[in-house]
Amino acid sequence: MLPTKKQLVQHLSDKMTNQDISNIYNVSFQKIQQLIKNHGLSQKELRKENLFIVYEHWLDGEVVYVGSGVWYRCRRYTNRRNSDHRQLMKDGKIKYKFVREFDREEEARSFEFMLIRHYKQIGQAKFNKQTR
Repeated sequence: MLPTKKQLVQHLSDKMTNQDISNIYNVSFQKIQQLIKNHGLSQKELRKENLFIVYEHWLDGEVVYVGSGVWYRCRRYTNRRNSDHRQLMKDGKIKYKFVREFDREEEARSFEFMLIRHYKQIGQAKFNKQTR
């Protein structure tokens, strides 16, 4: 079964990749790209790709990492310094949550550091380095 236009809009608004969407519906990501094109949807606009995001990585009900960047960065495991974090992401055990979107990178970074400090104080965000 293929996603409806409404479902595609929701998935793209949730900043899902075409590969993520294709995995849900057990079809190729090319089929998802074709559906997006056929429905006249703008991936860039729906994902708000021009905004900077702050996101959290969750494992077993706790925040293990807080990060910021462009919309797809939260899913990338190849750029993780901590090998345990990288492996958990690779194995699909990390859940991600978008916390907030910003127009400016500086605002996103400031909010990210505030969240890291908060989570460090309560013994979480173990994969983040200590902040200033």
